[in-house]
Formats: sequence, structure tokens, C-alpha cells
Amino acid sequence: MPLLPEISSRPIVFLYPGQGGSPQGSLQALYGLSEDIRHTIDDVLTAVDSVVEERQQQGHALAPGMVRTLLLTPDTGTALPYGLKQLGLYTSAVAVSQVLRRAGIEPDAALGESFGEIAARECAGNITVINGARTACALNDAYRAVLDQGDMLLVSASEEQTRAVLREINHPQLMLATVNSPTHTVVSGPHDALQAMIDATPAGVPPPRELNIGYAAHHPQHLAIKQAALRTMPGIPQVPLKLTLYSTVQQRAYTPQDDLVEGMTDNTIKPCHLPNTLSVLSRAIHNPLFIDLGGNGYMARCVSKILPGARTYAPLTQNALDLRADLALKP
Repeated sequence: MPLLPEISSRPIVFLYPGQGGSPQGSLQALYGLSEDIRHTIDDVLTAVDSVVEERQQQGHALAPGMVRTLLLTPDTGTALPYGLKQLGLYTSAVAVSQVLRRAGIEPDAALGESFGEIAARECAGNITVINGARTACALNDAYRAVLDQGDMLLVSASEEQTRAVLREINHPQLMLATVNSPTHTVVSGPHDALQAMIDATPAGVPPPRELNIGYAAHHPQHLAIKQAALRTMPGIPQVPLKLTLYSTVQQRAYTPQDDLVEGMTDNTIKPCHLPNTLSVLSRAIHNPLFIDLGGNGYMARCVSKILPGARTYAPLTQNALDLRADLALKP
């Protein structure tokens, strides 16, 4: 079903997912649709590359052009240097957001899950594209201290089922990190704890899938990571929100009294809960159209499970002809 007929009849919520998907090639089809879209994406890539260049001059490994190559070429299956995946996810979400807005699709609210909260803050006017990239890099820098010491597992189970398994395993460092839907959760911890979770999977049940993030986010033992990020981020300019911003770690919308840097860095130590957040959002915004800015449509599928009958759309999962029709663009 085309997207545009829905625009005039419903409020719109942009969804910004976390790190579960891959950004490899995510903008390739979108980039080829029109000259205007190419210019919009190029502007975002140029802004992000300016941050990569300033960091390269400080001795960091990523180089200008890497994010562009990542987002505009198919998945090669090669391992990515640390930090490139996260910066690519941020850049892709921001670029799709700006393409939609240039097409006249303006959100009434943004919802950020985990790392996606950075791009959601850019949408809400709190930070610029450049300062959002700096924020993503600062968070990566903070996590470097625990790199490869743990990871996260996507579990095909409800919150109650996952909590029951965690009680049974009773590993002190294995934590419930996110509740994504009635059928999916994520757990976080060191590698031996994650293996214990995999080993506890009953026969016939899909085994948990490691997300290969490189560290165990949403873990209460990472207070030092939060503090390291906070020491860096106060120097990143911010302005008051211009759009309602929902956070799955806060499980509500931010208020003018909230410290958004403190709130965003809570993702290092606190769990996310998408169902609780959507429950709050649904009381404030009636029957919205949810647009998932991620590359695989996973967050849209989670919304559909949490809110049966909800209208969702994931533009990066459509083929080029569908997308061109939805955005009312000429070839």
C-alpha cells in the first residue's frame, strides 16, 4: 500500500532502532532514486566525514569515505573496523530521516531505542548531524575499554520466559538488556554468560543469536563507561528539543527538565523496554503511522507485535519502484 495516502490522515512517529542490524549497503537503492535524494544523502555523508577527518587527525583509525562505502555498496561479509558499524547506523538513519522530510513527510514524534537515540535527537533538533556523529564516536570511545569482553544475544522469547531462564542460569553478570516485543528480548553479558544462555535453550527452540556488537551494552556494571561518555559529551553543543522524543531506556518522552546527555548515556547501564514506551506513546498520540528508519524493518515488526493493527512502514525494505511511488518522485 502506498505511504502517501496515510500521511494526511495520521500523525507520524519516526522509529530509530539500535545496533541489531547491519548498515552495509542500506542506502544503495535509495541513493539511486533521484538527484535530489542523492544531494540530501551526500550532504549527510559530508557532514559525518568532517567528524571522521577531525578524528583521523587525532589518531583515530577510521578514514573519510569509509561510511560512504559502507552505506552505498553491497555487503561484502568482511569484518568492519571498530566504530564504523555504529557510525554507519547513525548516518543511515539520519539520511533516511532527511530524505523523508524533504519529501514533506514530517514526524510528530521520534522514538529512539538504545544507540538509535542519537539519531532521534538529531531529528528532534537537539543536535546537528555533525554533533550527533561526534556523540556516536564519543560513545564508541567510552566502550573501547570493554571491547570484546562481552556482547549481546537476541532471544526468541517473551520477557517472562527470558527472566525465568536468567533465574535458572543464575549467572551474576547475565542481564536482561532490552525487551523488544512479546516474542523477542536481548540479554547482555560476558561471553561465558552468553554461552550459558545459548546452552540453556530447550530443544526445538531457535537458539539465541549473537548480535556481534563488540561489547555488552545496557549492563549495570558499566557505570564507568557511562561516566567516561559523560566526561566527553558536555562539550558537544545541544539545543532544546523541537519535537517530542521518546526513549526506550527512559520508557517515556523526555521533558524540558531532563538532561538529555545523562538520559542518553543511561543506555550504557539501564535496560530498554519498547512495549512500555509504546504504551505511553499510544496514550499521547492516537493511531500513528510508525516509520522505521532502520535497514531491516525489525523495529516496525516489533511495533506490529506490540500494537496489533498498527500501521508501520520501513522504507529501506521496499524495492526502488515502491519507494519512488511512496515518495512521489520521478525516476
